[in-house]
Amino acid sequence: MKRTILIGLAVLTVLSTGCKKYTQPELGARKVDILTQGKYQFKDLNKNGKLDPYEDWRLPMDQRIADLVSQMTLEEKAGLMFHPNIAVNESGEVKYDLTPEEKEAIRKAEEERYAGPIGPGGQNAGAMAMGQVRRAATAKSYIEEKNFRCILNNGVAAPEKFAKWSNTMQEIAEASRLGIPIVFSSDPRHSAKLGGHVSGTQYFSHITNGEGQIGLTAGGDPEMMRRFGEIMAEEYRAVGLHMFLGPQIDVITEPRWSRNMGCFSESAELTADMTAALIEGAQGENVGPGKILVHLKHWPGSGPHLGGTGRWLVYPGNNQEYHYLPWKRGIEKGALAAMGYYSGTFSDSLNVNYSYHMSTEVLYGELGFKGAICTDWGVVGNGPLKPSLQGKTTRKDNMEMIINAGVDQMGSETQPELVVELVKEGRVSEERINLAASRILQWHFILGLFENPYVDPARAASILQSPENEAFGMEAQHVSNVLLVNDGTLPAKEGIKIFVDGIAPEVAAKYGTVVEKPADADLIIYRTTSSPDRRGGGFGGGQTQQEVNIDFPAEKLARVKELVASGKPVVADINPTGSSLVITPELKGLPKAILLSFDPTDAAVMDVIFGRFNPKSKLPFEIPSSMDAVRAQKEDMPFDSKDPSFPFGFGLSYAD
Repeated sequence: MKRTILIGLAVLTVLSTGCKKYTQPELGARKVDILTQGKYQFKDLNKNGKLDPYEDWRLPMDQRIADLVSQMTLEEKAGLMFHPNIAVNESGEVKYDLTPEEKEAIRKAEEERYAGPIGPGGQNAGAMAMGQVRRAATAKSYIEEKNFRCILNNGVAAPEKFAKWSNTMQEIAEASRLGIPIVFSSDPRHSAKLGGHVSGTQYFSHITNGEGQIGLTAGGDPEMMRRFGEIMAEEYRAVGLHMFLGPQIDVITEPRWSRNMGCFSESAELTADMTAALIEGAQGENVGPGKILVHLKHWPGSGPHLGGTGRWLVYPGNNQEYHYLPWKRGIEKGALAAMGYYSGTFSDSLNVNYSYHMSTEVLYGELGFKGAICTDWGVVGNGPLKPSLQGKTTRKDNMEMIINAGVDQMGSETQPELVVELVKEGRVSEERINLAASRILQWHFILGLFENPYVDPARAASILQSPENEAFGMEAQHVSNVLLVNDGTLPAKEGIKIFVDGIAPEVAAKYGTVVEKPADADLIIYRTTSSPDRRGGGFGGGQTQQEVNIDFPAEKLARVKELVASGKPVVADINPTGSSLVITPELKGLPKAILLSFDPTDAAVMDVIFGRFNPKSKLPFEIPSSMDAVRAQKEDMPFDSKDPSFPFGFGLSYAD
């Protein structure tokens, strides 16, 4: 039986003249032996009793990758090209295998699936339903049988249980033929309240808005963004996560697109600056242990969607290069992962993941990207958007197109056997597979996972939501508020009678006396969102071209009017959800004060209203005054809304 071995960090020096000095990395070994050469230790990952180049941490990464790829089977290399989902659950228990009953249910579902052409929008995609996919996601199947080594974990668990789960999964990977560790990725986790891609109890620090960093961007301080990147890396690595599926560096030039609030700004320059700062914090100068990789999305910049529908990218202002600015900066800062979107491109009427021009000629050729490209989740099932191909391709056809376009990895997919078939049929070359594997393995090596993929569960519990990180989180939530209108009503005086709608009464009670009727209040606070639900498309490729309306909802406008009619001063706090929003002159003139907030807690909003925090943040995008103005804009052009209610960079403060 192999023992758990941990070789501590130490500087070991060869005394012979002309020999290099090396720093012995910390080795975490639970299923393999440790090899010793002179004063240095290495992991015998392939269990052959000798030191192979890929096991030798002293060698250049390229040399290690080349040796490893040469030892991998086609099946093992194909497994690297998939990025499926396995989520830790609250129990922290690893599901190693299915019961006989579960296996039979999956077998029946497999028999019934449709394997023919994929229809427009992805119907009949030839895969199990997502619920069946989740049921089939076991450590044995995904790690040992399918050779997956990049896994999206959007589950939640207490830090210690989360870390133990990650360690158990890494033990299974270490025991495999070549001992290749797992890169665990995650969508954004550091919101004030979980929702969207990650939901459940919030165990990470409460810092940003739901899916992006637009609130921090409003604060205008790159140092805050850098610090956020540092905290994210610290907390992700503490539980065994290694890659942030972000940031979302799309530029907000089309206000109707439903994922704008996951972005940074309408300014490509500001987006680039904040992207650089986040990468500096998350990746550092040298990624290594303690840091994480970012996964820039969505190539080629998904802000300019036709009418905001999320299906086709258009450039009526001939401004495509503008949307490349954040990508250029991110690549300069060392980003090694890029995610394409579902969108169709103007150049060849193929969605970007299927386009050789966009993926290979532009991203690799023109922009000099050196990492690996992954599709967005579900892109294979959606199929190519090219009209002549819609409904005429199989899942395997789609994989062939995607791989030969230059894309290295497929998000959410779980059928590596199809890639093996493509190579054996001569439709994809093994050289292309080797290239994809080499690009992806950069992630594993640069993160230091071949040396030590394990984490300390007890330490994880002390790092997540540390007092220092939570204090920074409240600072971030404070700057996630922009004061748009104020006739002098704010800051409010503490202790007054307040009526709240959309604010937790127990929170409001810390600032004033909460009353039950608007007529009894000295101040009315109405907190709401810009829409009752997510409008338009944004997360998939099957959206229609029907108009996306971002007017403030009529029922909520009616509520503002009702509260104003009470004769008491009204403060409206509006939280944009997904898309941007229209604030008409009518709405602008109703409340005594208007705040635009990007998902902060109730306490952070109340701190601003009552002057405990002086708002100084500025709008990272302009706010149109009408839907007519929105329709007249060009999807790819910034700052082109006629007579906006509030221009880019607008924001009020209280008098000092």
